[in-house]
Amino acid sequence: MQRRNSSKKIIFVFFLWLISLVSIFFLHTLSVNQAKQSGSVVMTTDALTWMADELHMNLKGMPSSEYPLPKDYKNVARVGTPNAPSMEKIKKLNADSVYSVTTLKDMQGKSYSANDINVKYVNLQTVDDLKKSMNMLAKKYHKETYAQAFIDKLDKRQHAIEQENKNRPRQRVLVLFGMPGGSYLQATSNSYIGSLVEVTNNKVIEPKNSSGEYISVNMEEIQKAKPEIVICLAHAMPATVEKSFKQEFSSNKMWQSLPAFKNKKVYYLREPTYSSTANMNVIEAMNGIDKIVNK
Repeated sequence: MQRRNSSKKIIFVFFLWLISLVSIFFLHTLSVNQAKQSGSVVMTTDALTWMADELHMNLKGMPSSEYPLPKDYKNVARVGTPNAPSMEKIKKLNADSVYSVTTLKDMQGKSYSANDINVKYVNLQTVDDLKKSMNMLAKKYHKETYAQAFIDKLDKRQHAIEQENKNRPRQRVLVLFGMPGGSYLQATSNSYIGSLVEVTNNKVIEPKNSSGEYISVNMEEIQKAKPEIVICLAHAMPATVEKSFKQEFSSNKMWQSLPAFKNKKVYYLREPTYSSTANMNVIEAMNGIDKIVNK
């Protein structure tokens, strides 16, 4: 009898030990997987870094920037500017996932391929694209609660603006995207700022069936469209770009003949609130565009 009881105790202790061992292994595996899920990520643009912060993600790498970035990432390795990321620095981090934005794909795609970096491109072209991409990242890294909280706030404000403006007459808005050196492009409704204009129930001036974000400026077509409002976005070196815009407008009489210039409805926007890609400042930017176009 005593031997049976002793055997039972040994078996019971063995099972307890086995359960403990399995539990330790499971917890270790879970922690490793969690580290892989959110700790081995490199974000290469400001917009993506702020999105990661909103989703409470851990990062292994992030861009260098002239603009403020999340304080929680102050010890995260820098991988160069969004427009010129360092392939060497990114490779050294040996991260599971590297993210850029679709807007930079044509500019940087070959460099990533040449360095054998499997970069994933996130679409932040418009307000709707921002929501979809945020949900995509949230699902991948199990951060759905944070994404839903942000998107709910955005949807609420967007709906309010749409309702406020639904009965207003639509104004014709020309959006220009300026770069250092004096060159500039025309933004379409497929661009971030263009999509914000559309949210306010106004019309972005663009050719029919435009598919890209930006197109070459066709002055003849712009004159025909007669924009009532002109919005100029500076991409990098805002003071220089704004100066170039004003020089172009003052030296070209065709601009001065447009309703927007006659009525002094020309506005200059700057990063980081306004940007070439959608970002976590979207509600502030939406409010700002609404004030400009619906004054």
